Amino acid sequence: MTTFPTDNSTSHSTQVPLHKKFSRQVSKSKHKQKPQPNLEQQALAIISAGTSEFQVLSGLLQLAIGSVGGIGGFVAAQSQEHWYLSKQKPTIGKIPSASFFDEGFSQQCETFLRSGEIQTWACETLEGVLMFSIPLNRDEDAAELMLILSTTEASIVESTQRLTRIASAMRLWINANAAQDANWQVHSLASIIAMVSQIETRETLNLAAEETANLMANHLPVASAAIGMLDRHLMTLKAISGVSKMDPGSEISRSWLQAMVESQTRKQPGLFPAVDQENNFLLQSHRRLASNLQAEAAFSQPLVAEDGEEIGSIVFVGEQSQLQSESFQRFVATSAPALAAALRSAKQRQKGKLSRAKSWVLEKMHSMPGAIALAAVFGFVLLMMLPVTYRVRCSAITEPVSRRFAVAPFAGQIIEGHVEAGDFVTKGQLLAELDGRSIRWELFGVSAEREQSITSRQMELSERNIAKVKLAELEHDRLQSKEEVLKYKQEHLQVCSPIDGIVLSGSLERAEAASVETGQTLFEIGPMKPMRIEIEIPANEVAQTKPGFPVSIWINGQENEVIEGSILKIHPRSTTRNAKNVFVAEVEFPNEDERLRPGMKGTVRIDCEKRSLGWSLFHKPINWLKANFSYF
Repeated sequence: MTTFPTDNSTSHSTQVPLHKKFSRQVSKSKHKQKPQPNLEQQALAIISAGTSEFQVLSGLLQLAIGSVGGIGGFVAAQSQEHWYLSKQKPTIGKIPSASFFDEGFSQQCETFLRSGEIQTWACETLEGVLMFSIPLNRDEDAAELMLILSTTEASIVESTQRLTRIASAMRLWINANAAQDANWQVHSLASIIAMVSQIETRETLNLAAEETANLMANHLPVASAAIGMLDRHLMTLKAISGVSKMDPGSEISRSWLQAMVESQTRKQPGLFPAVDQENNFLLQSHRRLASNLQAEAAFSQPLVAEDGEEIGSIVFVGEQSQLQSESFQRFVATSAPALAAALRSAKQRQKGKLSRAKSWVLEKMHSMPGAIALAAVFGFVLLMMLPVTYRVRCSAITEPVSRRFAVAPFAGQIIEGHVEAGDFVTKGQLLAELDGRSIRWELFGVSAEREQSITSRQMELSERNIAKVKLAELEHDRLQSKEEVLKYKQEHLQVCSPIDGIVLSGSLERAEAASVETGQTLFEIGPMKPMRIEIEIPANEVAQTKPGFPVSIWINGQENEVIEGSILKIHPRSTTRNAKNVFVAEVEFPNEDERLRPGMKGTVRIDCEKRSLGWSLFHKPINWLKANFSYF
C-alpha cells in the first residue's frame, strides 16, 4: 500500500509474521544488558504494544520528537494538490496555526514527497524552528508526511540519522500492515459475498432487510443492528436484528428511525461518542438511541449503491471499543454498497409481483361478469383507500380558568349575605357581613382597661415602686396589642369579592346567622373571561389526538353558534367522568360577550390526521377482535 524509495531490504519482511519478527528481536535484546534500549528497540516496542494504527503512529511520532529534541509533530495529508493538517492522525506538542498551511507550505510538501527521503526545512514564518519531514505514504490519492518541529542546536546530520533509524522500523510496520490489509480484504470479500447470496434468496423487501440486520449483527460482535430504507425520500424502519415483530410507534423504534434520518442527512458514517468530542453535538439522535438501549455507543452507515443511488441506512449499537475500531468501520463501509444493491434488488422483485397481479386482473376483465365484479371490487377498494379527515366526537363542559375564594377573616357570626351562586360580582363588591357587636363591646372594655393601666403606672411611678411600674407597663402593652387586633376585626367585618366574575358556590341560606371559623370558605368565585372548555376524549381515541388539532364545539342551547378553536394540552392521566374513562383536553375561549357560564355542556368534534376511509370505518372492530381473540 505504501512504498519508500530507500532501504528496499525490508520488502521481504511481510513473509514472516510481524509479531514473531519483533518478539525475536526483543528477546535477543534482553541478553545484551544495555542500560537503555536504542532507537530501533524503542520503535519495535511501540509497534509490538500498539493495538491500533493511531496508537502506533502516535508512539512513533513521540519517539521521533524526543530523538531530535523537538517541540511538536504532526501528519500532513494531501487533497487536490493542497496540503493540510490531518485531524485523523495524531498531533503532539506545539503545531503551527491554520494560517501556516498556505500555498507555500503545500509547495514545500510536494518537494519533500518527490525526494522520498528525510528532508529539513528552515521556514521563515517559524523563526528559530527547523522542520524535519518523513514520508509516510507516497500514493497520489493518499499522500502523507510526518513533520517534526525542533529548536535544538544539535547537528542536523545526527538528527537526520536518528530519524532514519526510526523510519526503518516504521517501514517494516507499514509493509506488514499492507500484507494484513490484503488478507483482511480477501476474508471480508468472502463474508460479504456469502451474506449477499443469503439476502437475495428472500422474496420480499421486509424479509431481505430482516436477513441483512441479523447477518450483520451475527457477523460483527455488536449488541444490535437495524436497517432503514428510503421510500420516496422518506426513511422507513424495516428491520431490527433479533426482533420478529416491531412496534413502529414505540420509543425504541422511533430512536432507531431518528438515528437513520440523521445518518441520511449527514450523508456520512456517524459515531457516538465521537473520537473528536467537539462533534458529539451533531449526533444527538445517536446519543438518544444509545441511551434508550443502554448501550455504550451507536454507529451508522448510509447504504449507497455503487451508482450513487441512496438506498437507506444501517445502524449499530454496542460496546464503544468495538464500534470505534478501525476494522469494524472498514468492514461496514466495504459491505455497504453490496448490501445496498441486494436490498434494491429485493425491492425491485417485490414490485415485479405487483405487476403480475395487475396482469391477472386484466385477464379476468375480458369477460363481462368478471369485469363488472372486478370493477365493483376495484371501486370499493378505491373508496376505502380514499383519504378523509378522521374525526373524534366527544362531550365537553365549561370551567373557569381559575377559582378564587372569599373566606372568613376571623371566627364570628354572619349577619347578612348579599349574593348567592350564579350572581355576577365585581372586584371589591360586598358579599357578606360579620356581626361586630361582640367585638365593639370587647374593644370598649379593653380600651378602658388600657386607660386604667396608664393611670396605675403613673401612681406607682410617683411612689417610686419600680417593680409595679414594670408590671403596669407590661399590662399596658398586652392590652394595646389586644386592642389593635380588635380594631382590625372591626375594620374587616365585610367580606368582599377578590375578582370580577360569577359566584360558583355559597348562598344566603347557608351564610346568614351562621357561625364561621377563621379561614372558612364562604363563597367560590370564578372569572367569566376567558373560559376554559374541558373536552372529555375517550381513552380509545386519545392516541389519535394531539395538541394543536382543530376543534368545533356546540354548546347545548347555543348550537347555532359554533365555537372554533384548537387543543391547548391533553392531561397526561385519565380520569373517570360519567362512569367513563376519559382524557381531559383543554381549549380556551375568550368569552368576551360572556355568553358561556361555568358548567355548560356541549358536543365537540376534533379534526385529526387524514386516514383512509376503510381505516376510519373498521379500525375499532378490528382492534376489538385483536384484543379479545388471541388467535387473530
